[in-house]
Amino acid sequence: MEMTSRISRISLVLISLASFYSGYICSSLNEYVINATAPSTDCATLYESLPEVRQRIATRVEEELHMLSDPSLREHQSKLTSISDSEIFPKSAGSFVSGIIKVSKAELLREYDFGVPNKHKPNEGDIDALILYNHPGALPSEKTLQNEAAHGKLENGSRVIANASVPLALTSCDTLNTIFLPLQNSPRNSFPECYVMMSDFESYHINRWMRLPDFASTPKQKDRVLNHALPLRHVGRITLATKGVDELDVPILWDDFDDRKKGFLFQHFDVVRTFLENVDAVLKDLKKLLQDRKVVRSDNTVIVMTVNKGQSELLTNFICSARRRGLDIGSLLVFPTDIESKILADGLGVATYYDQMNFGRLPSAEAKIYGDPIFCQMMFAKILSVAYVSLLGHDILFQDVDIVWYKNPLDFFHNATNEALQKFDMLFQHDGSAHLRYNPFSANSGFYYVRSNKRTQYLFTSFLYHGALVRKTKSHQHVLIQLLLEHASMFGLKVKVFDKFETDIFPGGFHYHQNWDTMRAIIRGEANAYLIHMSWTENKVNKVLFLRQMGNWYVNDECIDNDPRQHVGRGIGANGLVDQCCSVEPLFSCHFRDKPSIKPCPDAPLIDAKKKRNFWEATS
Repeated sequence: MEMTSRISRISLVLISLASFYSGYICSSLNEYVINATAPSTDCATLYESLPEVRQRIATRVEEELHMLSDPSLREHQSKLTSISDSEIFPKSAGSFVSGIIKVSKAELLREYDFGVPNKHKPNEGDIDALILYNHPGALPSEKTLQNEAAHGKLENGSRVIANASVPLALTSCDTLNTIFLPLQNSPRNSFPECYVMMSDFESYHINRWMRLPDFASTPKQKDRVLNHALPLRHVGRITLATKGVDELDVPILWDDFDDRKKGFLFQHFDVVRTFLENVDAVLKDLKKLLQDRKVVRSDNTVIVMTVNKGQSELLTNFICSARRRGLDIGSLLVFPTDIESKILADGLGVATYYDQMNFGRLPSAEAKIYGDPIFCQMMFAKILSVAYVSLLGHDILFQDVDIVWYKNPLDFFHNATNEALQKFDMLFQHDGSAHLRYNPFSANSGFYYVRSNKRTQYLFTSFLYHGALVRKTKSHQHVLIQLLLEHASMFGLKVKVFDKFETDIFPGGFHYHQNWDTMRAIIRGEANAYLIHMSWTENKVNKVLFLRQMGNWYVNDECIDNDPRQHVGRGIGANGLVDQCCSVEPLFSCHFRDKPSIKPCPDAPLIDAKKKRNFWEATS
């Protein structure tokens, strides 16, 4: 009887195996057919004609039979069954999450260009991104992966999050919402931080709560420190725990109400009033100017720059260097903020528009350092000049005056063969800073390209009304990036920032001061650089010195720090001030041996005595 029972059990197992593997053979062959795009045929015919498939199936059958006779494997199978019966997330969270899969971050960024630069250096190691699924219908369609997303994957006796390729992980996702979190080794993540997800009316904003004292009742910044004994309280999203500062503090109406001294907000009311009272006339004049000077070419793009007297030598250098290198700047429109700068730009042969009603009150001196009062006031000119041209319906290449071209960047932006590039509304040089207030884009507001459409026109109109916040935060860049983030989320504005590590097309101050491999490639003529932007540099004096030793300075000494009316008084030749002010060859001189230069400067001093580096001797 016992022998009969045992034989019956074996027979049932064999029947079950036969039934299962009949289906397994067909499913395996169907997969083969699909992958090989072979013509459809029956399982038996395929089975006989494909020896590699027969071997694959025979191996799997042998593994299963071995498992039936091995107790440890049966235990493993039992664990798998247990896992498949339990879900990673509890049913109480099932209203908003049903599964999770990890994918390669690098693969994800290759498949989908979110526009943000990468904080990780290339080859920094394997880094994953996590994909959460909001309900069972969003889980991957492939059955094994679907089960692993919901229940986890058994690995070395433990349940872990399964991994998958990006296409497989997203096969059932009709919507993809992206969230960028700080790196563990970043200053932002130097303290414990938690994330809450819950089902409710959905929101696309992050609200931050921190264990900080109330800033209003804690006037001294040194006392505004994280205190674990304090309750969590709601703060602004760019509040810095390490400094006790809200980096996006709002401007106020009155600096002193009793003395009727206006704060930044009321001051900006006056600025906006002047703009609104004159905008129609300005746009009419600008439209005629662009037509008369034939500034707008067939590509509908205008190069926009703004300058005051204090920075005028840098504008001169851009124009001189472009002309000496044979680069077309016929699409350039300069917005001078004082009459001296207008005379200079006119003399150099470029189109100018002096908006005296709006710019007449702006300072003519140079900013001494980043963020000083002169710097902050000049930021309004950067906003307004772009807004005007945007309202006229033209694409814009905006750039600061501390830029020198190696090649015309319009050739890059107008390259119709780069279809991926054409889908973005705005494209920016990477600033290089990882500071929280510039995240996630870290866009440099001194060099960017804008396609004219309703989204970009509304962005710059909004930016115009945020002028008080620009003065309060002392940063045009800070406020623009936050508006980019908001408009990208709310209106679908498509923003692209070119990664500082993965591209060398638009190098700036980060590369000049820190990424010397890129600078050496530029000096050897091996880089793809279109320009150099002397950002991340404290003042105009140093910008000029750095440009000179990089072989990018073309302004004769007699045209520096002088009133351009003196040059006009001596007479202007056929080429305007170009013949007087522009050197035929770059004017090279050594200044610092620890900064990039096209020739060795061994006898020059160090600008940073602490680091004691020599550009021509350092290996990185």
